[in-house]
Amino acid sequence: MHSPIGQPKASNRPQTRGCGSINQFQRRIDKRKNGKKNTHLTEIIKMLIAEYHEVRSRDLEQQENSYSYSVNQAQDHHPVFSVQDAQGMDSNRGGTPDELDGLQLDDLLDDLPSNELDTSEPVVQPNRTLAEFLMKIDEDVQSNVDISDFMSFLEGEHKTIGRYSFPLSLVPTVERIISVYGDVSAPSLINSNVAGQIYILFCATVKEMEHLHLDQVSPEKMLKWRDAIKDALRINFNVEFAMNHLKKIARAYFGLAGRQVLQSIDDKLDALYNERAQTYERFQDCLADAEDFSGKSVSTGLFP
Repeated sequence: MHSPIGQPKASNRPQTRGCGSINQFQRRIDKRKNGKKNTHLTEIIKMLIAEYHEVRSRDLEQQENSYSYSVNQAQDHHPVFSVQDAQGMDSNRGGTPDELDGLQLDDLLDDLPSNELDTSEPVVQPNRTLAEFLMKIDEDVQSNVDISDFMSFLEGEHKTIGRYSFPLSLVPTVERIISVYGDVSAPSLINSNVAGQIYILFCATVKEMEHLHLDQVSPEKMLKWRDAIKDALRINFNVEFAMNHLKKIARAYFGLAGRQVLQSIDDKLDALYNERAQTYERFQDCLADAEDFSGKSVSTGLFP
């Protein structure tokens, strides 16, 4: 068993064990969630905790093939992690759970008044989420779109346009596509009886887009549209314009979420500005006196 390089610092607060300290911090937040909000400061602390956890997990994963780990328990039950690499060099990752390897995030939480903690809204990373979803749209995966997804558009009589037969409800959409983009099926050599079903699903996708507003769109629906468009692309239909438009819808979908987050931030800023104005009014008679003593002894002015 490796010897720890340094002993952890003593702490006056009750001690905990292991990596469960992160859960302890979350429980503290949950217990204090009612009352006046100070979301901005709390989110910063929560982000630091999350980043610490993420970095630590990533480091352990990267080192697992070249490092061996041993855990020593100190007399005060603080875990001390001692890491030895292949060349025999030791590095210490010790520290009390409350210190989180020197980050001392628990102290930051304690510094906030208990009635100013709020965890009702998660930290949002819209750019990362959008990038991941756009990758899903580009994925070449098995199609899951089905005729049953568009039954409301496919009932009733049909009308033949070119080589294909379409439900009457789709005819205006088909004609609009042809008038703007031409015969998108022209490059395809697939038999019309086989390609017709894919063509109908593609036009039904465009029809559904015409019927929905942005706040009615969901990621699941966009992935269904992706499958219908990709099926048409696979049989060489000239429908790249629809894929480009789908990506624009995806960006708008996450942009709408971002706009809501910004509005929430604006509301909180307004509340903070109001709170600052009230605080200034409460202390304005004392602020000038405090400035007189700034960096000086409190005897300043006693002997004019």
